[in-house]
Amino acid sequence: MVVATAVALLLVLTVGLTACGSVKDGAAPSSSAADRESVGSASSAPTRADVQAFVEKAVGYARTHEKDEALTTFTAPGGEFHQGELYIYAYDFDGTVIAHGGDPALVGRDLIGMKDPHGVPVIKELVRLAEQGSGWLCYTWPNPEHGDRQEPKLGYVMKVDDEWFVGSGTYGPAAVKPASEAEVTASGEGALD
Repeated sequence: MVVATAVALLLVLTVGLTACGSVKDGAAPSSSAADRESVGSASSAPTRADVQAFVEKAVGYARTHEKDEALTTFTAPGGEFHQGELYIYAYDFDGTVIAHGGDPALVGRDLIGMKDPHGVPVIKELVRLAEQGSGWLCYTWPNPEHGDRQEPKLGYVMKVDDEWFVGSGTYGPAAVKPASEAEVTASGEGALD
């Protein structure tokens, strides 16, 4: 049993490093020069900076509009909170989906116990990060742009208020490119230990 648990933990850590570079305790992964150069390019996948700016825009919207209006806007297909593969999702702090631009059928579902294929308790971790104010998480999630195929995703969440939070993420190069040692050192992040 102990060996199986150790192997499972090693697999999760290895997948996290392979999928998202070095990310520890919700620290923001560093962006490489290549990531920074592609920000705003319509033909490239969203970067970490794109994801964070998108979530910050959604939080601003949520804080200046009625909650129901914001949730409807976040879930509505083709609106201002759908940019290519980027969409906004929103949860309450109990783990219930209250808006989801990628899969509106999830609205109303309690996903607090959901784990990705590698055993990462995705929603529980997103809640933990949002309770701290904001944070990044590497996980595997169905990509609606690729027929809901499970793919590595780098997600960012931010608290709206004491009741709920919003987030988004990228499946692109920012989610699969490991951070270089120089980037990790420059960002002040440590290796997973």
